Amino acid sequence: MTRPAVHLTTLLLLIGGVTLPATAQWTVPRGGWFMSHGINVGEFPDRFSAGAGATENALEKVDWGVYFIYGLREGLSVGLGQGYARLEQTFNGTTTENTGFGATGFFVMKRIAQGKGGILSIQPRIDLPLLFDTDARPALGPVEADAEVRLLYGNGFPIAGTRGFLSASAGLSTIRAGNDEIRYDLTVGVDVHPRLLVMGQAFNVAALADGGGIAYSATKLGGSAVFKATPTLGILVGYYGGVSGKNTARERTVSVGLWLTHNPQTPVIPTQP
Repeated sequence: MTRPAVHLTTLLLLIGGVTLPATAQWTVPRGGWFMSHGINVGEFPDRFSAGAGATENALEKVDWGVYFIYGLREGLSVGLGQGYARLEQTFNGTTTENTGFGATGFFVMKRIAQGKGGILSIQPRIDLPLLFDTDARPALGPVEADAEVRLLYGNGFPIAGTRGFLSASAGLSTIRAGNDEIRYDLTVGVDVHPRLLVMGQAFNVAALADGGGIAYSATKLGGSAVFKATPTLGILVGYYGGVSGKNTARERTVSVGLWLTHNPQTPVIPTQP
């Protein structure tokens, strides 16, 4: 795999680790907001195939990510995501490092349907490109502007005398450096205690090669728990690991984070990631 391809797969897996575990799937009330801060420590060990043209490649990371969403009006929210990371990448015996701000993303989330079957929203997003040369060091974010349109679905359900939820989303990114990407994820959460939410999650990405077909893909599974310290503060601990993929390394990451919620009517910790 070429060096640009290594940067590309590093980028897509890094973004997933930073932003997805705390991404809300529903709009927030007018005047309300939700913010998460997460610290992730992980590695992408060398798991490329042993076939012709394979490379020795590994990545270690420590990163911080913030996600913020604000309710402009009922059913319409705006938000942003920002990452800061230290990466150490080994490529064919050569190690390079990079530290700094990575992806800066802005999005709008619009609810388009709501009923007994759940809530459906649409979310266009744009990520700003990095402003430095990435040829000689690991990329911390997009090397060109990156845009995506995503559909998000969520619904709650009763289970064993408590409540749970299911959320899913799927997005298509065609404005980006490299191949077009399809990104999709699934989260199931259950309130096992009035102050404890547990979640199981799956994250997936697939790149479409020119002319069709899959150029690379990755699947990551994770589990996390959120302790509701107060009605407006949650503490998250989680673990995420790659389980399959094509032409990508498999991530292993431990995460800790804070969830902060402000609801102008009834402050509560949200029951969605």
